[in-house]
Amino acid sequence: MPDELSVRQWQEKFRAGAFSAQDRYTQCEAGWYDWFCQDHALAGRLKKIGRVVMGITDPFILDNYYVWFKNNCPASGPLYDDVRFEPLSGERSGQYFVVTLDSPHERAKWVLTTERYGYEAPEFECGNIREMVRYVNALGPELAKGIVPDFVQEKDALAEHIAQRLGIKNIPIFRDGSHQFEYRLPRERGFKRAVVVSSPDDLPSDLSAEQMTVAGKFLIHAPDISGTAPAVQQNKEQRKEMAR
Repeated sequence: MPDELSVRQWQEKFRAGAFSAQDRYTQCEAGWYDWFCQDHALAGRLKKIGRVVMGITDPFILDNYYVWFKNNCPASGPLYDDVRFEPLSGERSGQYFVVTLDSPHERAKWVLTTERYGYEAPEFECGNIREMVRYVNALGPELAKGIVPDFVQEKDALAEHIAQRLGIKNIPIFRDGSHQFEYRLPRERGFKRAVVVSSPDDLPSDLSAEQMTVAGKFLIHAPDISGTAPAVQQNKEQRKEMAR
């Protein structure tokens, strides 16, 4: 790969037309690292996947990241592209993330996978570039401050709960709204739902603390797996402790 350009520098060169030519050298300069399509197709693909790079306005990502691109060849389905955001210096330390476009293996057109959330499932998925750009720009301040959102800890708690109850690790767990997740068990069709909170105050209106299983500092409602062992019935002292 060429010397890394910050995202801000990459945007400037893209606007100036520095990556428009279809030759291999130019596209390698743009950041293509691996591909299975023909060389002359890279410039057109760059215009599509590059939209998310050009939409970045967050200063931390602009000045502390570089990007590189990969054209992927799945075992089945069409080729698809992704752009990888890598810190310019230091270790990744949970700051690495990838935006994928039109993968036949994903549930949405645009998908964001982050190191902090894990690689089994995306942190965010959407159907249009505007939503993706908005989410990535909001990600910047969290990465700058090393903030780990609550939903990451909730997902980890659910993954540990599944591992303890069923002995299954590393299954995809998708976000499905605030405190809510979807997961699919091996050899089973369809997604199952779960709710994970750290306080009874965050429970949806159709659930109560008595329906939850205590898992460390979290309350988990996942009837498809919690049914393999008795759910914990909380007394008043336990509820007070969970609410702190």
